[in-house]
Amino acid sequence: MAGSVVPREEINILLLGETGAGKSTFINAFANYFKFNSLGDAISGEVEVLISCKFTITNDDYEMKTITIVSEDDDNEDEDKNDVIDNVGESSTQECGAYVFHADENKIIRLIDTPGIGDTRGIEYDKKNFENTLKCINQYDYLNGICILLKPNNARLNIIFKYCIQELLSHLHKSAKDNIVFCFTNTRGTFFRPGDTLPVLKRQLNEIQKNSDIEIRICKDTIYCFDNESFRFLAAVKEGMAFTDKEIFAVSWEKSSEESMRLLQYIINCTPHKLIDTISLNNARQIVAILYKPLVEVNRNIQENISHIEKLKKEIQRTDISIEELKSKLYIPDIKLEIKLLDRPKVVCTSSNCQKCDKIAESCHIKWKKLNAFMQKRNGVMIFGKCKSCGCHAKKHKAILYENRSSYSKKFDKHIENIISENKLDQFVKQNHIDKLQEKIDQLKVHKNTIDNIVIKFTQFLMQNTITTFNDKYAEYLDYIIRLEKRTFDATKSYNKEILEGLEETKKKYDEKVKAIKKKIESGDPPLCSPSIEDIFYLVQQLYDLPNIGQYLQDVKQEEKKTLKYREKHFEISKNQNIKLSKVLNTLTKIFKNAVHNDCRVE
Repeated sequence: MAGSVVPREEINILLLGETGAGKSTFINAFANYFKFNSLGDAISGEVEVLISCKFTITNDDYEMKTITIVSEDDDNEDEDKNDVIDNVGESSTQECGAYVFHADENKIIRLIDTPGIGDTRGIEYDKKNFENTLKCINQYDYLNGICILLKPNNARLNIIFKYCIQELLSHLHKSAKDNIVFCFTNTRGTFFRPGDTLPVLKRQLNEIQKNSDIEIRICKDTIYCFDNESFRFLAAVKEGMAFTDKEIFAVSWEKSSEESMRLLQYIINCTPHKLIDTISLNNARQIVAILYKPLVEVNRNIQENISHIEKLKKEIQRTDISIEELKSKLYIPDIKLEIKLLDRPKVVCTSSNCQKCDKIAESCHIKWKKLNAFMQKRNGVMIFGKCKSCGCHAKKHKAILYENRSSYSKKFDKHIENIISENKLDQFVKQNHIDKLQEKIDQLKVHKNTIDNIVIKFTQFLMQNTITTFNDKYAEYLDYIIRLEKRTFDATKSYNKEILEGLEETKKKYDEKVKAIKKKIESGDPPLCSPSIEDIFYLVQQLYDLPNIGQYLQDVKQEEKKTLKYREKHFEISKNQNIKLSKVLNTLTKIFKNAVHNDCRVE
């Protein structure tokens, strides 16, 4: 990674923290610190709500009131806003999202939100959430800051450190340690100091240094204390609640706003930690996961091509075929798999058990325009977490930017046509072309064998290197395609069953090989060596080198990565609105300009 050049056109900040640390409030408050100079200005203005949330607050008479605030993208006239929050709460623990603040000169600050650590459903969900986090950050070129949000009085940091630091550094280059900062929330009660968490934090960091020789700095530059209660106060005031102790909240606003600007000032001066194109375990896992589904499509496409060629062979071999008819069949058919880019994204159901959508590309909500909000909260088209169109769970839906398309072509052999025109024996012509068709079939079978062997290596790699319990997505999607083929077979008299039989044979052999691998892994005698990260990237390149197939796979990979951008929510900020922010953005602008002349490097 040494000497790699990183363009500094964006500031990317990753937010990590335990459940309940206040990440949502932190992000909402951040937006309003950008917009307003003071709490008084915010009360007079229009509050910015980027993440819908619900909380309970007590007024001066000690009466409790539930405050519900809904972001613009989550707002839906057909649903009660409390139902909206319930849906949001369920999905937000599973998904990452990004909040993009557009500064002057088209430069941006991006806060990357992640699921909370310490999921009440157990450690397995923490593992899944962390894997989602790795997938999310994999789309960005670099990270400028990694903010770990902590409560000021937390004597137990084991789980947080496992996933915030130990797991993170095991998947990123160790230089990421220089981009880590600690943000303490709810600190008014500890006089805007880290509280009892600080000594525990120092012990944990010393332990990491002792075990892995990685020193993570803990000093004023890397410690930031907030209390974003002033945002909740602001939301409550907008709901009509009255308070006599506004000064307390005004102080919280002032201190937290200043701390936000100090945090930004530090992060924009940090050397960016480069993420893109690193040969890492995370990247290898992600590319395998992306390629699984298109590889099933390729497998079906090969079966379809073989079926068409075999059918053509039989037609040519007929004894009663005329010369004219023979001439019309002297071609090599080619069904090419391509992607068709959509004019605008569609939201589709990806559940393999969906009964309404016969094909994964059929849209549940083609007219729905708030795609960013859907990808972030999956709301507005859901009732209690279920799709209004197909009935499947919200988590089974995704945005797609493309659809698969098959293009059919015929490649005629001019040499054979010349032979016929010279009145050569038709039997010779027939055999010559049959040989060429068989040659094409043999080539397709070689490609299929290559793909099948690579898929098995991919599966073994995931089985031995996954963070979570292994879930065989390749087998799942292959079963789905087989089920669709069976429906087509039952509904169409002219359906060529060789396609279905070929897919079923592929699944049978795949299951047998996976079973054998599992047995070897479990026995451990002798230990089964996992494919290396380098092996995986070499195998991926082999796939990319396959004629036609390789281009399709590369196109799919590119478009799949783009879909993650639809989890971003954008927010315009102006340095003219906020005096403190103006100073920070002036520094940011200088850094951007200097980056044109001086490469930013990761050591």
